[in-house]
Amino acid sequence: MSDSDRSSAPGATGRLRVGIFAGGRSAEHEVSVSSADSVLRAIDRARFEPYLIYIDREGRWHLPGGPAPKLGEAPLAQLIGIETPTAQVARLHGSAVGARISASLPVLAQDDAGALQPRQALRSLADAIDVAFLAVHGPFGEDGTLQGFLEMAGIPYTGAGVLASAVAMDKVVFKDLMRGHALPVTDYFWFRRPSWRAAPERVLRDILEAVGEQSVVKPARLGSSVGMTLVHDRSELPSAIDEALRYDSKVIVERYLAGARELECGVLGNDEPVVFEPGEIRSHHEWYDYESKYVEGLADVDPRAHAEPVLAAHLKELALAAYKAVDGAGLARVDFLVPGEVFISEMNTLPGFTSTSMYPKQAELAGLSLPDLIARLIDLGLQSAREGRTPSSGAGDDQK
Repeated sequence: MSDSDRSSAPGATGRLRVGIFAGGRSAEHEVSVSSADSVLRAIDRARFEPYLIYIDREGRWHLPGGPAPKLGEAPLAQLIGIETPTAQVARLHGSAVGARISASLPVLAQDDAGALQPRQALRSLADAIDVAFLAVHGPFGEDGTLQGFLEMAGIPYTGAGVLASAVAMDKVVFKDLMRGHALPVTDYFWFRRPSWRAAPERVLRDILEAVGEQSVVKPARLGSSVGMTLVHDRSELPSAIDEALRYDSKVIVERYLAGARELECGVLGNDEPVVFEPGEIRSHHEWYDYESKYVEGLADVDPRAHAEPVLAAHLKELALAAYKAVDGAGLARVDFLVPGEVFISEMNTLPGFTSTSMYPKQAELAGLSLPDLIARLIDLGLQSAREGRTPSSGAGDDQK
């Protein structure tokens, strides 16, 4: 089925068949399922027929046997048999957490015999859905790999293409690109695991020369503050580096900007994107860590920041410039650190849709309810496929 056929040939019910992708092999697995939960609850079922495609931690695909039922009080994570981000935080802190239960969602495979490797899943998906709604965060979902997989299958999908996804996911490449476009980023230094193992003292010396005593150490290709550490002095660096290396073989160390405001702008659109008014995050912890991101009440998420008009306009201008620099599509959230001067921190091309996420809150203030936002993202994904924004979509149309 061609991309143009998909946009005009819905399933037998007359509704467009939307595959909602959740899970994945990254450390952001639980966050992804939480985002998919929100999408499944809010999607307009009069227009769309949702199907859940769950990717487990081993990378096996659990394909739907039918449309996803409406979710009740139990979260999707519980139905699949995994923790919610809140439960995960409680477990890591030694609190009592309800035991995991076996998968009980009737539209997913119930045993290993029904779990497919990606190559097998590709053949089945191409005929099963009209468009993919991506809620898979982190590596193997947000970094261009899943996007390329869907390109090979000829399945339209929401969000950025392969290149923009890969560039934004790699914090080093993203910052290099921002510098190339004369967009402001803070000082940083990066290295790979072999360099750390071979000459740790040299790496430590280079970090101190490049970014100073206080720094933020992160896995270069992960989100949700997983593996991230705020370093107060040199003595804390080695353990922070070891923590980041648990999640990625590539580490970035950024200068710590004490007292910086954390401001964010959502972007929506393809060739003529719009930028939402900036929002602000104020963590109750020393910094905006995983716990404060996904446990309600541990951070103040203000989708409309109290920002002077000049600052707000500058943030929106920079967000749009960054989005265009990576050739973004669909949606993204651009994060800023503002200690006075404005610095672009990073870009998230598949921002979260959880109950604590900034992006859907900003969209709502801009006049888009969550069902409307989901529909708009699906339309933008289909538009990208029709207009051939990626090499495999619409190839040869100009020659017909």
